[in-house]
Amino acid sequence: MMKKVSNSKKDSTHLELVKLGKIFFKEKKFFDLYSKHKKISFEAIKDINLKIEKNTFVSIIGPSGCGKSTLLNLIAGLQSPTSGKIIIDGSAIKGPGPDRGVIFQNYALMPWLTTIQNIEFAINTVFPEKTKSDIKERAINYLRMVGLEKASNKFPKELSGGMKQRVAIARALSINPNMLLMDEPFGALDALTRSYLQEELLSIWRKNKVTVVLITHSIEEALLLSDKIILMSSGPSAIISEEISVDLGRPRDRQTIEQDPKYLKIKMRLEKHLLRETRAVEDVT
Repeated sequence: MMKKVSNSKKDSTHLELVKLGKIFFKEKKFFDLYSKHKKISFEAIKDINLKIEKNTFVSIIGPSGCGKSTLLNLIAGLQSPTSGKIIIDGSAIKGPGPDRGVIFQNYALMPWLTTIQNIEFAINTVFPEKTKSDIKERAINYLRMVGLEKASNKFPKELSGGMKQRVAIARALSINPNMLLMDEPFGALDALTRSYLQEELLSIWRKNKVTVVLITHSIEEALLLSDKIILMSSGPSAIISEEISVDLGRPRDRQTIEQDPKYLKIKMRLEKHLLRETRAVEDVT
């Protein structure tokens, strides 16, 4: 009898990008119409191949303008690829979906709604069959998770930047996604608030165990949070240069891991990559 081969490793893949590419087109201005081509093209990324396992924390870093946000928007379904495909749990995606929660740098809260109403709106959109009391209870639970239950009736303008981002995290998690997509969510915050929210994010991730894809410019942030770090080359036509496994134990303590020789070795490797790719951008421009 033939022995059945286990597919457990294959089944653990949550997200797969296959030969993914994105070209942006724009119409030429009137003084360019002498050209035979009516449109100007810009290839942001090309031939992106990547596999991300379930419940892992992955950071993507690279120089400014290398297409990191474009890549995240494609995974979120907010943009369509020019070539290739995005596969989640074995099926190609065709647009946005509640299986992916997205968190932006600018919070994207609705200013006319209170903190709890922002979360209730998201829950009601994804789960319209739920009663008002169920929606409210769920919203309160997620506000409690990020420590903002007492701020439930405040409007976004009454919140600090860090509090707004915690609301955004609570809102994204409230729809029970399998994946969190985060585009530099802490980039606009001061250093102290940023450190605090990084620790909060780790705590929330440990409890919820979703797959996280984080765009960041911070090497330290990527090392603290990630299981794997994806390095992108400079654009245009950016590619994935390298994938680095972050072999540091969990739970992680910032002060402890920063003294770990493995941490320092990976940090130096990342610094060299960013310096090299940033210089490549400067040489082109």
